[in-house]
Amino acid sequence: MDMWFLVKTKPRQERRAAENLERQGVVSFCPMVNMEKISRGRRMVVEEVLFPGYLFVNFDQHKVSATSIRSTRGVSQFVSFSGKPAHVPEELISGLKQRVALEEGIDSPSLPKLGDQLEILDGPFRGLNGVFSEPDGNSRAIILINLLNQQVKASMPLRDLKLNAAAE
Repeated sequence: MDMWFLVKTKPRQERRAAENLERQGVVSFCPMVNMEKISRGRRMVVEEVLFPGYLFVNFDQHKVSATSIRSTRGVSQFVSFSGKPAHVPEELISGLKQRVALEEGIDSPSLPKLGDQLEILDGPFRGLNGVFSEPDGNSRAIILINLLNQQVKASMPLRDLKLNAAAE
């Protein structure tokens, strides 16, 4: 009887483990999500692993040896409790598959665009409004703030900024 289990993979080798398990006839599931990131000043959508370092595998313990799975390239070990591999309920896997399928149809929340009105939520400028100028790395933005009738550039974490409700 086929059952789902959870295996720990070697760092950043989830895809490699999945490919090698597939060659052995073992079904694997590695939930992926699309994330919007900034790389070299450009916005890009990157597909990332939802659970880094882990992979769900489905196999019949009477037909496939757990040792062969554990020794597969990219696989580190089974996640186990009391020395027994952790069984993952089928409902959890089907729920994750549905959730990933729903996420594929929805655009991820985007970063602010040039000229967007932003409200500053935290820090010394909390409560002020600014205008998005440009990204500043992966998690920061340069915004223009009107201070003493002059526009001043300030670099702030994206988590401290919110699209101004009046601009939406």
